[in-house]
Amino acid sequence: MTVLVKVCAVALAAAVFGVFLRAQQSALSVPLQLAAVVVVLAVLLLTVGKRFSDFFNMLSETTLPTALIQTLCKGAAVCLTSEFCASLCRESGSAAAADAVSFAGRLLTVVLALPLCERVMDTVLGLIG
Repeated sequence: MTVLVKVCAVALAAAVFGVFLRAQQSALSVPLQLAAVVVVLAVLLLTVGKRFSDFFNMLSETTLPTALIQTLCKGAAVCLTSEFCASLCRESGSAAAADAVSFAGRLLTVVLALPLCERVMDTVLGLIG
């Protein structure tokens, strides 16, 4: 939770300073925004990296199939990447491209989940029959 507060504080400070800079020196507004994004991403990567490491260590101790874990990670990556890209497209003024990327991410997530659904159905049918 404290990481979220730090990230929000950096983003809000950059937004406020960006508004003031746009009025006086618009050329400095973009580098300020980029620096804020880099700081936010660095904080997130440092925090999330440790959590992912702990998570993968825990998963390695389970008896879950590797394919299941890989599919879950790929699905999460597809969701995060497509939403990030869609946000960038939306921010640049291309709502149609943003919607297309968002839809593509959702569709690819469903396609990734199909083998898992097949396994669940096979297991259920095996238990029933």
